[in-house]
Amino acid sequence: MTSESPLERPHDGFAPCFPVRDLEAALAHYNQLGFAVLPFESGMDWAWVRYGTAELHLFRKDDHDPARTAAAADLAVDDADAVERCWSATGVPGTSDLYDTAYGREFVHVDLDNNLIRVVSVSH
Repeated sequence: MTSESPLERPHDGFAPCFPVRDLEAALAHYNQLGFAVLPFESGMDWAWVRYGTAELHLFRKDDHDPARTAAAADLAVDDADAVERCWSATGVPGTSDLYDTAYGREFVHVDLDNNLIRVVSVSH
């Protein structure tokens, strides 16, 4: 047993959960952006995608109303400009132009179910 506080231990991270109406369409969307689709079998109600070390948990929600129940998450990256160029080059709709903030550069991406990822590179 260790006397180490849970707040002092390194953590592996956590994954935001995004509701989707069509899981296979959502997986294709994220895969086209460059996310790796983790093992998935047709008919499952949930799936994981990974971008670098960041993960998203996608779950099928039949009564999901994109206008009322979407989710959001921030993705911290070293170079938001490079990620925006990469995602825009895919032709997948939903990626905004880059913009400057008081804390760095960012853009947003909205998926097929109105879930939002804010991609930010923080100035140091």
